[in-house]
Amino acid sequence: MHCQNCSAENPQGAKFCIQCATPFLRLCEKCSYDNPSAARYCAQCAAPLDDAASILAKAESIDSPTGERRHLTVLFCDLVGSTAIAAQLDPEEWRETVAGYHRAAAEAINRFNGYVAKYLGDGVMAYFGYPQAHDNDAECAAHAGLAILDAIAKLNEQPGHATLSARVGIDSGPVVIGKGAGSEAEVFGDAPNIAARIQTAADPSTVAISNATHRLISGLFVVEDRGTQALKGIELPIQIYCVIQPSGARRRFDVATAAGGLTPFVGRGDELRSLANRWERALEGDGQVALIMGEAGIGKSRLIQRFHEQIAGIPHTWIEAGAGAFFQNTPFYPVTEMLRQMLGETSDHSEPTDELAQLAPRLELAGLTPAEAIPLIAPLLNLTPSAKYPPSALPPEQQRRRLLATLVEWVLGSARAQPLIIATEDLHWVDPSTLELIQLLVEQGAGARLLLLYTARPEFHAPWPLRAHHTHINLNRLDVRDVRAMVAQVAAAKALADETVATVVERTGGIPLFVEELTRAVLESVDSKLTGREIPATLHDSLMARLDRLGAAKEIIQVGAVIGNQFSYELLHAVHPIGEGKLQAALHKLTDAELLYVRGIAPEATYRFKHALIRDAAYEALLKSRRKDLHRLVARTIDEQFASLKEAHPKCSRATGRKRAKSRRRSRNGQPRARQRRRVTRLGKH
Repeated sequence: MHCQNCSAENPQGAKFCIQCATPFLRLCEKCSYDNPSAARYCAQCAAPLDDAASILAKAESIDSPTGERRHLTVLFCDLVGSTAIAAQLDPEEWRETVAGYHRAAAEAINRFNGYVAKYLGDGVMAYFGYPQAHDNDAECAAHAGLAILDAIAKLNEQPGHATLSARVGIDSGPVVIGKGAGSEAEVFGDAPNIAARIQTAADPSTVAISNATHRLISGLFVVEDRGTQALKGIELPIQIYCVIQPSGARRRFDVATAAGGLTPFVGRGDELRSLANRWERALEGDGQVALIMGEAGIGKSRLIQRFHEQIAGIPHTWIEAGAGAFFQNTPFYPVTEMLRQMLGETSDHSEPTDELAQLAPRLELAGLTPAEAIPLIAPLLNLTPSAKYPPSALPPEQQRRRLLATLVEWVLGSARAQPLIIATEDLHWVDPSTLELIQLLVEQGAGARLLLLYTARPEFHAPWPLRAHHTHINLNRLDVRDVRAMVAQVAAAKALADETVATVVERTGGIPLFVEELTRAVLESVDSKLTGREIPATLHDSLMARLDRLGAAKEIIQVGAVIGNQFSYELLHAVHPIGEGKLQAALHKLTDAELLYVRGIAPEATYRFKHALIRDAAYEALLKSRRKDLHRLVARTIDEQFASLKEAHPKCSRATGRKRAKSRRRSRNGQPRARQRRRVTRLGKH
């Protein structure tokens, strides 16, 4: 036992220090009360202090709350006039009608990565962002709401089916998810109640969303402003919007580009020069491939957009498309987008025969025979076959191979007519058929005036071998100078305090999207300052999605977040004593995911968070009760096992002693014990 007064080591179980006679007290892990050394139960809260009270300890561990804090989008759907409809039907018919509606709603929710939480009579509640968060949970919820209404409309077309109508309400906000009285996960927070109330305020056959959700999907959908409304049981009026349809924009980046709201470009000079060199080679007939890799928000799309601007004066054809999270199982989804651009964006109102007529000369220009190519390509464009161009009679597999060969020839033929750039984004979501076509283009485009640009996140692994005409660009974080320049540009005429700018630099880790969103959050705050661990709502889903993909390693990074921005392997293992193999595998996964930096080799290794926002997201996901327990455990572990850490930083040790003394005084006066988070964090950083 270590004496806090004189640092002498004492025998286990000693009541007084053998060097200075300071009495040893037993700290209660539950309420932090200091008990006499002989105590078996805490005098303040009756919690067990030793193994003799194991029965009570086990009972408390069973009853202890479990769960986590999340930013969640909640969808609530309910039938309109269900009581009147039920009165007109036989109970069995009504049960079948409701079951069919539930199945249709569940299918729409699952299709867009939602989780059906519960059925409440003829109502359905779904969560987007639990149990797995995604980058675009609010967008998923809006798509699901529209899909539910479409599914109900199709049910109504069935002969003899009762005419149903539904209302959908959606809200987004912070919640706690954990087990309630039952075995199913329960959500505690305002979002479910607001979503349900918004649903009651919506018109039949509409999707209504709150202002919080609208902020997350602004520009991605066409909406109508329904004004601010007072809702029953909700303290403040809520701004409500009605979702009409998708706007056609694929990403928020596209929305910002169309609106002219992009932040001025900073940095990336080396990367732009590399792309310019590849383009010069392609113009000479030496086809090139450039794969741009980087985490979400690092600036892959912005780099391509800037490159496009720089070569605007050179005659060329630019085709761009992107894979989508919703279309990973839709064959050739990005290819269809490319084909429509290559056709010059033909009008959706054209007659099928007119579209086929427009397709023929473009195929001939690329050196293809329309009679052979159109029957293969027309289905991708949803064009109806004609007598002149009947459907292909080839077997499915042979037809598929011919289609791939035809598409490759079309691209290479177009590149012969004029230099061609095809930019395909988000290969981490690409469907297998499109990936097969991409691989063929990569292999066969070396002799064409063709530049193939691709973007992907680190989890994507290119299936093609690296060749001399291939370039792999890994986007790194912006340096401090570029981040400061970006903050100044986002803030525009409003000068931010040096301390605020430094905080933005430290918390964002050079990720452009994080810099932009955190700076905007500062500008929207009352005093233009950053306090605590606030995370902009627009980043919650993206950060939590990265954490959820970690599996068991998520718990490790959360423990590390409690220790501090930097921590040692030995301290982490002492606080979270799982098997060495499991711990090292988890840490390896975290470093591979570029969430942590590592120095040294375990057990002498130290780890540091790549940027503070990831640490904040991991920390904020913990229940406050769990954080408190972990902070106490970290503090006790440092006191008992890492005396050298305290000796190396005596200021921290003295601060620890003062805070403990103050905390003991407050506890004995019946007041809450002072929090130790700041002390532990400071120690962990060292």
